[in-house]
Amino acid sequence: MKRKPKKLAKHPTRSHRATVLTALGLVALQFLLPLALVLPAALAEQSAAALDIDPADGADGADVSAESSVEPSAAESAPMQQADTLDGSVTLAVLLDGETEQMTLADYLWGVVAAEMPAAFQQEALCAQAIAARTYTLYRLENPSANHPEADICGDSGCCQAWMSVEDRMAQWDGDKADSYAAKITQAVTGTDGLALYYEGEPILAAFHAISAGSTKSALEVWGQDIPYLQAVESPEGEDAAPNYYSAVSVDKADFAATFLEAYPKADLSAEDCADWFGEENYDETGLPVSIEIGGVTVDTSQVRTLFDLRSATFTVECDGDTITFYVTGYGHGVGMSQYGANALAKEGKTAEEILAWYYTGAEVRSISN
Repeated sequence: MKRKPKKLAKHPTRSHRATVLTALGLVALQFLLPLALVLPAALAEQSAAALDIDPADGADGADVSAESSVEPSAAESAPMQQADTLDGSVTLAVLLDGETEQMTLADYLWGVVAAEMPAAFQQEALCAQAIAARTYTLYRLENPSANHPEADICGDSGCCQAWMSVEDRMAQWDGDKADSYAAKITQAVTGTDGLALYYEGEPILAAFHAISAGSTKSALEVWGQDIPYLQAVESPEGEDAAPNYYSAVSVDKADFAATFLEAYPKADLSAEDCADWFGEENYDETGLPVSIEIGGVTVDTSQVRTLFDLRSATFTVECDGDTITFYVTGYGHGVGMSQYGANALAKEGKTAEEILAWYYTGAEVRSISN
C-alpha cells in the first residue's frame, strides 16, 4: 500500500423498557399528538437548535461497535404494560456523562438530530436522520446494551447516538442562523412523527456514519455479521461535497512499530526499510480495502483504523524514511446511511423515504408498531 488515495468511483429496568415500548406503539396508533406539545416550552419559545458541525469535530454518526450494537445483550423483554398517558409523557432513561436522565422521546430525538447532522443540510436529509435516530432508539429498547443496564440508551456515539442539550448547542451556534436552523430540526422530528424503519416486521439497527468513500460497507465486512439491510451500496458524496473527504495521518516509524507490535506481537517489523513491512492488500467488491498484511500478519483495515485513530478504514499507506503516512478517505465506519451522501441525494430531489431505501436495503418506512 504505497500509493496516494485514488478518487473512488461514484458509486432501565425491564418493566421500564416494556412501558416505553408499549407507549410508543399506542402513540403511533393514535397518530401521535403534535410533537410541539412534547417539546419543552423553552425550546418552542427560544427556537433552539443544532450546531452545524464539521464531522472532524462532531459525532461519528452512531459509529457503533460490534459488541454494543450488532451483538446485543440477550436480555428478554418483560410483558407489555399500559402507559399512563399518550400526550408526550413517554420517557427514556438516557445516560449522559455518567448520569442517567429522564427525558421524553421527543426531546431525546431532537437532541440526537441536532448533534448528529449539520442543521445546514437539506430538509429531507434531516428528516431521514430523524427517522434513522428514532429507529435506532426502538432497536436499542428491544435490544438493551450491556454497556449501560441502568439506562435505555446513552449519549456516546461509539455505543448509541450522540446527544446535546438545547443550551449547549445554542452556546456554540451562530445566533443569526438560530431561528432557521431550529425550524429545520423541529420539522425533521415533528414531520416524521411515528415513523421508523422496519425489516421483516422488526425495527432495524439503523447505523449511520458521516462520509462514505464512494460506497458504504456491509455489516459483514465491518462487524463480521451479515445483516440483510446493511449491505454495501454506492454513495454520491465526494471531495467537493464533504469537508475533509481526504485526510492524512503521519506516524513515526518507531511509534508505529511499538503500537502495532503491542497489538500483534507475532508481526515481524525487523526490516530496516519500513516499506517492506507492508504486503498484500485485499479489497471488497466495491474496490475499498478490507485488509492489509503488516509484518506478515493480515489485519483488517478497521483494526488499523482503531490503532492509529484514523477517520475511516479506507486508506493507503506509504513509508518515507522514518515516517509512515496514512492517506484516508471518508469518515466513520461506513455502514448504513452516509450523512453527507444523504444530503447529496436530497439535493438531487430525493425524499427522506427514498434516501433511507437507498442505504438500508429492503427496509421500509412505516408507522411504529407495538
